[in-house]
Amino acid sequence: MTPNKEPLISVVLPTYNVAQYLQQCLESVVAQTYRNIEVVIIIDGATDGSYEIAQEFCKTDSRCSVYWQENAGSGPARNAGLAHCRGELVMFVDPDDWIEPELLEKLYEAQSQGNYDLVASERTVASCDKSGEIVSMTPKHYESQTIVGQQGVRQAFMRMLEKLVISNPTQKLYKISLIREHNIQFPDLRRSQDIVFNYRYYNHISSLCLIDYSGYNYRKNFQASIGNVESDYYKTIVLLYNDYMSLYKNWSLPFPEQKMADWFFRERINSYLQKMVAQKLDYREAVENPVIGKIIQTSRPQKKHLRITRHLLLSKSYRLLNYFLFLILKLKRNHIRN
Repeated sequence: MTPNKEPLISVVLPTYNVAQYLQQCLESVVAQTYRNIEVVIIIDGATDGSYEIAQEFCKTDSRCSVYWQENAGSGPARNAGLAHCRGELVMFVDPDDWIEPELLEKLYEAQSQGNYDLVASERTVASCDKSGEIVSMTPKHYESQTIVGQQGVRQAFMRMLEKLVISNPTQKLYKISLIREHNIQFPDLRRSQDIVFNYRYYNHISSLCLIDYSGYNYRKNFQASIGNVESDYYKTIVLLYNDYMSLYKNWSLPFPEQKMADWFFRERINSYLQKMVAQKLDYREAVENPVIGKIIQTSRPQKKHLRITRHLLLSKSYRLLNYFLFLILKLKRNHIRN
């Protein structure tokens, strides 16, 4: 693709203590077949030499720039990146991941077909063992789809949530004009700030396009698969649920309570409970929250282990639930190690 014949695309990298992966990530970004890009690197208080790596890399490619800030989290780092963007479109890349050369070109080709407000692709999961070695590469794909018209986009919100389109901000193209017109930012949350950004953006779009391509390589490491969670993360779950209700109310659409409860129980509450058990933390305050309790009561999970989890929660059999979730975690660890 000929440079400077197409709009400038900004690529934002919020970077914190992933020096061992940063060089590969940056090399994959500047190797894009879509050449008219700028790369905005925000060093979020890294202490592992990432700043020095980024500074040296910027000397090799004038399209790259790096900025330092005190550690504030990936959300504020992405906001800082957006403030420096000069492009018409923006994509976010996490610095421990890497992308295939055609990713931006594929996304832009789709975007340009209909000037879509949001374009998204799926990603390839690079599963790593405890030592960080990649043990498998699993590409995922969306079916190609376009939706034009504000009403149709809003009616598709639940489907996009289930597809995890409204999730991580990577492997997507956003319009910077929309972000700035509506002052859309990542909130100052340590978890799920990317989800909040996405539904805030989604609230203002009138078209979207999903493409059948998997050129973003997401590094999923052993520790992240088991992971830790703050004990009060349930408050963020409540925030998300209430915000979704508000969106549907503002859109004058019926709230899909059953599907929403099923999704929250499967994708948020179950994971939260497992991580709380792994950390030997008490989760009773969370499950006794009225909104969390309503979600649990309303949900009708399909998978057997989720049905058992729900049954034990409703019967307040917490000791049995701890034992059951511990077994689930043990199976998960064994699966990852193998």
